[in-house]
Parts: sequence; structure tokens; C-alpha cells
Amino acid sequence: MRNLKNKYYFWKQKKRYKKFKNCSLPYPFWDKRRETFEWVYYDEYKQGGYDIQSSLYEALGNVSSSGVTYHYEAFMYGRKNSEEKEAKYQMIESHCHSFDEIVRCVYRHPETFHIPEDCLEEYSKQELLCLKKMQSYLKAIGLPDEKESKEMTALNEKWQEIDHKKKKSLKDRFFLLNYQKRWEKLRENENLKRYANEKALLYSAYYPLYTEKKGMAEAYLNNQKDYILKRKYSFNTTQVGNKYMLVNLNNEYCGTLEVISEEFIPFKELKPEMGDYKLAGYKTFLEYKKHLKKA
Repeated sequence: MRNLKNKYYFWKQKKRYKKFKNCSLPYPFWDKRRETFEWVYYDEYKQGGYDIQSSLYEALGNVSSSGVTYHYEAFMYGRKNSEEKEAKYQMIESHCHSFDEIVRCVYRHPETFHIPEDCLEEYSKQELLCLKKMQSYLKAIGLPDEKESKEMTALNEKWQEIDHKKKKSLKDRFFLLNYQKRWEKLRENENLKRYANEKALLYSAYYPLYTEKKGMAEAYLNNQKDYILKRKYSFNTTQVGNKYMLVNLNNEYCGTLEVISEEFIPFKELKPEMGDYKLAGYKTFLEYKKHLKKA
């Protein structure tokens, strides 16, 4: 039955992509029937047929034998080396070959994802800041690391037990036949539960408030600063009730703020005591006013 399914799958694939048989470079293909965008080319020697990728980076990387490597570590199930007899959950170093893959790793392991010190040079400054902010947000909403459930572990262990049997009963064969569907259903239910995050729903109504100067985020958190100075435009509505997620200099979410009152001050009447221009990172109040006028 499985061989028949595989043959049918490859027959459909061959039929779908046959017009790209002469494309030795990635072709941008939008499949209207499946509503899917792909990069497709034919390479009998390296790929053994059609190479189908959702990313041009992957497709062009395969053609030109190019790529990058990003190392990281996280609390995962596996073996650190061949000397370990059994796999277990532990901090394991691994790697990816695209930034998108690294983002997926952060999404899967927000609690324990870490880049070793000697691997930081593999990342750009921009990438490191992006990953830090993503991980910080996932921690703020309390998203846990992915971990196999007891039900999934029991299902997989039973599959291993039956698969290794030399003689399989009718009941065993029925289990193996339905294993994939049961696995997919269980995995779907676990994912639906994991991604239905109440805090993510709550914070979707919050704006990020970036603090570009040293000490400003701490000033908000320590109640040294309890205001936001903003220029008012004619199209602006009231700011009262607006909520913010505070982002510090390290691109980390570190707290929440809410506007409870507002006051409109003519620009010419703005005085030094109405705002700590030094905390905002400016040497003079005049320099600070010029910044506010341009904002």
C-alpha cells in the first residue's frame, strides 16, 4: 500500500513539473491549484530529478553549492556524541544552514536557545538583535520549549516495539497502518494548544516602545520616568488607554506601560523641567526640543 502511494505521489509530481524539465536554473512557479509558490528546476545529477524549494536561497544555494552555517545550542532530545548510549533531553549544540531555520529554532526553543560565544561571529549584528528580540518576546508571553508529550512518547515507543518484531500479528499490522494518521492528529492537537497563546493575544494590542538611550528603560521600570513626550498631529486621537511593551537597548522586552492621562502643551511653552533631556541622551534642552520638533 505504501509503495503504491509513493508511486502515485511521484507520478503527480512528474506531471505537475514536467514543463520545467529543461530549466537548469530555479524557475518561479505559482501553482494556482495548490495556491503555492515554489522555485523549481531539474537536476538529474545532483538532485536526482526535480528540486523544489519554497526559498530562492535554498534553490540557488543548491545550484551553486553555496550556503551559510549558523551554530546554536538548546535543550533538545538527542545524544551529544556517539559515546552516549541513550538519547535524552539535554543541552545539545546543533546548526542550521539558513537564517529562517534559526528563527524556527528560536520558536521551538525560546526558553533555552543560546548562541555559544565562539559562534557569534557567524551572525551579523542585525541578526543577533533580531533573534534576541524574538526570543525575548516569546519569553514574555511564556511560550515553553517544544517537548514531546507523554502520549506522543508512548505512541512512538509502541511503533518501535512493533516495528522490531520479526512476526507481526494482524493487530500489529493494523497499528502500523494507522500510526501515521494517529501521529499527525496528535501532533496537530499539541500544536494547536501550543500556539493558542493568551498572552500573545493580549499583547497584540500593545505598541513597542523603543528606548534608544542608556538607562531610559530602567528609568521607566524604577518610576524615575513616568511620561512620554510626543508631538501631536491634527490626525492624532487621544493617547489615553494606549499600552506599550517596553524594549530596552539590548532589544529585549522588559516591561509594559499604559497611558492613564495626557496633557497638551504648546511647543513654545515647553520648559526644561517638563522633561529630563539628559536622560533622553541630549546635552542641552534646545537640542532635545529640536529632536521633538522633527519627530
